[in-house]
Amino acid sequence: MTDSLQPALEGYFDGGWNKREWRLRALPLLALQGTVLEQHYTTSEDFKKQEYYRAQSKYGIGRTCIIGLSNPSDLVCFTLHRRLDEDPFDVEDERIFRAMRDRLMVSASIMWNIASQKIDGMVEAFQMARMGAVFFNRFGRVTATNAAASASLGRELQISQGELRSRTHAETVLIKTRMNAVLTERWLDPSLAKPVVIQRDAARPILLRIQRLGGNLLDIFSHSVGVCLIEDLDQSKISEPENVAETFGLTKSQAMLASMLADGMSLREAAELRSVSYETARSHLRSIFAKTGTGRQSELVALIARLRQTAS
Repeated sequence: MTDSLQPALEGYFDGGWNKREWRLRALPLLALQGTVLEQHYTTSEDFKKQEYYRAQSKYGIGRTCIIGLSNPSDLVCFTLHRRLDEDPFDVEDERIFRAMRDRLMVSASIMWNIASQKIDGMVEAFQMARMGAVFFNRFGRVTATNAAASASLGRELQISQGELRSRTHAETVLIKTRMNAVLTERWLDPSLAKPVVIQRDAARPILLRIQRLGGNLLDIFSHSVGVCLIEDLDQSKISEPENVAETFGLTKSQAMLASMLADGMSLREAAELRSVSYETARSHLRSIFAKTGTGRQSELVALIARLRQTAS
């Protein structure tokens, strides 16, 4: 925004309009068209009488055009304002804005894919260091994990509906609070440097260290804005899937599934924790049977148990 909009911005938040934003009505059209003029979702009568627009008029703000920039999981909008004493944006203006949007979309797509490739490299780097890493975006949704992180997941800590959660409400709230802090100026607060402790019944605790990626200015086109580093105090569990993969020639996903079954989980539970369908998990299990020379889940569990004894 420009400095001239500072009073209007303060009035916007002071009036609580961020919690009852009229222009949310434009989102369905924005998803279809990429741009939307105010008159497409607001009548002339609404523009004159709605309290929202009366509040805007105090600062001389008139009609707008909203330009949306999309990536597969996010939507960023630019809102262009006309002054109250000017005519609304018209069809010709919108045509120019759409042409501008097309060029911006190409740039946004390039930036998003570069950021994604950077995260892929970090996933592998943390895996080589045998450190669990869960990356998340600015909404706290998980964007990537490595095998070491998956090895630490279970009933006490899991990824559910795209979010990293504990089995206890208090620990889950603490995880979300730390992730939210990453998005604000509080990310350097020394008190937030302490790890989140996830207690487990039959094992030592898991420590979560939630860090911001990048510098002071968050990139709105970034694939991920933060990472949760997982320190599993039972180190053997972290390295096991890699040992299983190397021993039997399994893929990372197959080795992780085999280890989870050996820990006593059902196939359906393991599928849910891995965020895959039950049919996909069954397909992986058939491949695991073929590669390990087993025919039943009980035989596979016994085989993994013998491998664990050898490793210890």
